This record gives sequence, C-alpha cells and structure tokens, in this order.
Amino acid sequence: MSMKVLFLGLALLTGFCVAQSCLAKSPVETVNSNQSVVLDMQNMTCAMCKFTIKRALQGVAGVQNVEVDSDKKTASIKFNSQKTNIEALINATTNAGYPATVRPEK
Repeated sequence: MSMKVLFLGLALLTGFCVAQSCLAKSPVETVNSNQSVVLDMQNMTCAMCKFTIKRALQGVAGVQNVEVDSDKKTASIKFNSQKTNIEALINATTNAGYPATVRPEK
C-alpha cells in the first residue's frame, strides 16, 4: 500500500510542476511597436475631405489615432507597426482619392 501512495504522491507532484511551468510567463521583452507619421495630403479642396481621409485611415488595421489638418493639408497617424506600415496608410488615402507622401522631419 505504501508503494501506491508513494507513486500517487510522485505523480501529483510531477503534474503540479509541469502545470506551473506551462503557466509561467516567458521573459520575452515587449517591443514598442507604436509609430507615428505625418503625411502631406494632396487634393484636399473642401472641409469634407478631412473626414474622408480620416475614415480611410481608420479603416486600416493597426491605426490607433488619426488627426487631419485641413489648413496644413496633413494627416498625423499613430499606428502599430506590427499590424500595418506607412505604405498601407498611403495606399488607403490614395484609394480614397487623396495621394500622400511622408512629410520630412524638420
């Protein structure tokens, strides 16, 4: 009988240790994948253009925030670079009728 108890105890201990190692979080670093870009917009001729551009950019997966400035003819976008890229943002605005280029940093 003591052999059965010993075996059962060992099995339970092994199962507990395996379960704990499966639940432990790996020490992987989280990479900051948030990026920002300012695009110079073309073809902005009226107040409604701003809303069309904003809607087109918000439709891109990974876009977190969009601010469109009609006076400066720019769109400032914050996005997750693991889900999208600048090319996809430019494609979205171009497909909506507003070609864009990346504004050079000053």
